[in-house]
Amino acid sequence: MAWTVTRDHTVFGNKGTVLIKLVADAATQTVETGLSAVDHYTVGYGSMSTTTDGRRIFINSNASGVASAGVLGCSGFTSGDELYVTVFGKR
Repeated sequence: MAWTVTRDHTVFGNKGTVLIKLVADAATQTVETGLSAVDHYTVGYGSMSTTTDGRRIFINSNASGVASAGVLGCSGFTSGDELYVTVFGKR
């Protein structure tokens, strides 16, 4: 099954910025940001089933570890985990 992904695109200075709300439905997911490349991200955890130990988010890499520009590779999550990610990069 697929994660629930909600995106809101904007601009912050000279960077494309995407505000993303994620709700996990499986342990791993590749999240399309809509940017051509990700430079940086920040994350805020909402409802999490356990501590954030073991959870990983990789920039410009899909969930299986293969380089892929403009995506976030998420792993180690539990169904129902909710997080908020702000992504900065190239439009």
